[in-house]
Amino acid sequence: MPDEDHQAIHTDHDAPSVQDAEARPPLRWMEAVPPRVLLTLLVTAAISMVVLGISELAFTEIESARRAAKQVSDARAQVTLMRESLMQAESAQRGYLITADDRYLKPFEGAVEHVRGTIAELQRLAALLPQLRTPLQGLAPLVDEKIDEMRLTVHYTQQGNRIDAVQIVVAGKGISAMEGITRQSDTLLTELTTLNNARTEDINRIFLLQRIGVGLIVFLNLVFLSILGVRTVRHFYERERHRADLARQAQELERTVAERTEELSSLSTYLQTSTEREKSRLARDLHDELGGILTAAKIDASWLEGFASGADPEVQQRMQRLSASLDEAVEVKRRVIENLRPSLLDHLGLAAAVEWHVQETCSNAGLQCKVQVPDMMERIPPEVSIAVYRIVQESLTNALKYAQAKTITVELRQLPGRLELRVSDDGIGIPNFQPEHMTHGIAGMRQRARSLGGSFSLRTTPGEGTAVVAWFPLQQEEGEQELAAAAE
Repeated sequence: MPDEDHQAIHTDHDAPSVQDAEARPPLRWMEAVPPRVLLTLLVTAAISMVVLGISELAFTEIESARRAAKQVSDARAQVTLMRESLMQAESAQRGYLITADDRYLKPFEGAVEHVRGTIAELQRLAALLPQLRTPLQGLAPLVDEKIDEMRLTVHYTQQGNRIDAVQIVVAGKGISAMEGITRQSDTLLTELTTLNNARTEDINRIFLLQRIGVGLIVFLNLVFLSILGVRTVRHFYERERHRADLARQAQELERTVAERTEELSSLSTYLQTSTEREKSRLARDLHDELGGILTAAKIDASWLEGFASGADPEVQQRMQRLSASLDEAVEVKRRVIENLRPSLLDHLGLAAAVEWHVQETCSNAGLQCKVQVPDMMERIPPEVSIAVYRIVQESLTNALKYAQAKTITVELRQLPGRLELRVSDDGIGIPNFQPEHMTHGIAGMRQRARSLGGSFSLRTTPGEGTAVVAWFPLQQEEGEQELAAAAE
């Protein structure tokens, strides 16, 4: 024993005090992380930034190659459109020369405008693609020459000189210009195909380099992440083991708390039962003893008051005051007894006691009340009756103090196997009500219901009132007989 005491004192002495813990500076997060883990995280972050940089660089190169490829594609489309428009213009020209129908002029002019638009767009693209400048310089004059030849034949036909128009066509300058346009456009398309293939190869090369670079960096990143993962798994294992210990301790604590709660609940139930029993005994004693004394005193006072009718007026006045004091004492005795143990509950039953108490309380407070109780009720166990009556008392007291209500409604219903109670008002409700933070009065009502195997709930809405709802199980006849025998 002395060794154990000495060991305990020595341990307490070595343990850090509260003042030492408060004086110690707070631990920074960098000091809490192991250096190797921190280094691994920094290297992984740096590799991630490199991957991001490579991805952005590759994206820029690919975007540039895609823009160039789109320019090449647009140029090919314009060349094709130009050739198709020339063919449409030539077809409209031939139709006009043959028929002299003015309906061919509008398609002709539209096709010519399309041709000039394609040439202008090709010149714009040639400023971005230098490889197109030389072929385009040979193509543009031929297109102008072909357009001029077609416009001249159309002009002669409009003037009625179809012979000169036909001679221009037969001379073959338009055919030569069209053949030149075909050769130059084919050359241009070949150049565009070469450019398109070059852009495709650039994109493929960039994709390949990106895959190789990203793959290498991701491999390094995976290596460092593996190292970090091993350390993290080890840390999680230690934490889970510690959490399991805490969970086990928490379960033991919860079990202890549940046992203590059950003990406190049993104690609360016992105290409520004992209190009601003591109130009943005290009410009976007051009624039997104090009631007899006050009754005898009242009889004597009445007798003396009769003999003092011809005595001094001051004596008569004092006798009247004594009689009034005795009447007040009898009324006080009655109120005290009713508060301790309502006599109506024992003599007329729960329904009559609840109805009388609600009506008298509301009448004294100047409130309207609605009491709905069954005319005939089966035998209610005494402990259930007093619990229901006390809940009605507490609910009315809270409503009068805080609710600012105008009407109070009390409903009592006896259903098969259960008794339901509802006390509601049209007051202001309970602002910021939290069920876990109940007042002693509400907690007492809930304990009364739960101690008898029932339930209790309080529903409130700010500005719409409060409702107290409770129900109690009713035992079968055999159970009621056993409870009555136990009470006796």
